[in-house]
Amino acid sequence: MPETVTRRITYQGNPTLARALVRLLEEEGIAVRVRREGRPATEYRDAHRMPETVLATLLATGAAEEIDAAVRRFGERFPGGRASVEGEGGNL
Repeated sequence: MPETVTRRITYQGNPTLARALVRLLEEEGIAVRVRREGRPATEYRDAHRMPETVLATLLATGAAEEIDAAVRRFGERFPGGRASVEGEGGNL
């Protein structure tokens, strides 16, 4: 059984794509916690005023190979969102 690790993933891009990244990770059985930088989404009553770019930090817990593979797939499917894994190849 693969070793369980926690990796920090930084994401910058469209808010909708951030949710897509979380879904891809969760589909692989990876537990994800998200910390979004900037104003809370609840402060944006009008969708037209939401920022075009968000900066978020995700803490992903699961098998390192699955985390890395999900982030790679995300980059291939959604080139408009930038996601990078800190500590790639091992624990944080």
